Amino acid sequence: MLAIVLRERRIIHRDMAQYQLDETDRQILQVLQERGRIANTELADEVGLTPAPCLRRVKRLEDEGFITGYVALLDAQKVGRDLTVFVHVTLDKQTKSAFTTFAEKMRAQQEVLECYFCLGEYDFLLKVVVPDLTTYQRFLIDVLAAMPEVSNTNSTIAAKQEKHTTRLPLGSA
Repeated sequence: MLAIVLRERRIIHRDMAQYQLDETDRQILQVLQERGRIANTELADEVGLTPAPCLRRVKRLEDEGFITGYVALLDAQKVGRDLTVFVHVTLDKQTKSAFTTFAEKMRAQQEVLECYFCLGEYDFLLKVVVPDLTTYQRFLIDVLAAMPEVSNTNSTIAAKQEKHTTRLPLGSA
């Protein structure tokens, strides 16, 4: 299987067949997804390893790109970001240059948490998180509508979040 990983401005092609996760790797990844700040000694105990081999595995998983970072997850409402909007974007031209330009501009927008290149009716899907509707309207008018490559947008305001997780399922391969 071939994976294309978009990192900042460059695209990296990797042959994913070279990276085989065993059950211990999956256990380590599952625990780290749930508790990223766990001490290595505690992680080692949970997955049935001694600390040194556990640390080597974590380092290998980081080096091979399975673990891309560690973050603190924030409550959006508690930090004043009460409105989540999903925006379908259609570009005027479906060219590599237009796609690249749009993606670069979205990476620079702090209110855009996620930006997906899509196949289908729309070219991109954005997840935008802002304090309120007025702020979103400013983003829509001042950013999206001001971009010459954007021909159409369709916004959906999330009324209530029913599920949110950052954990990927890691069943047996």
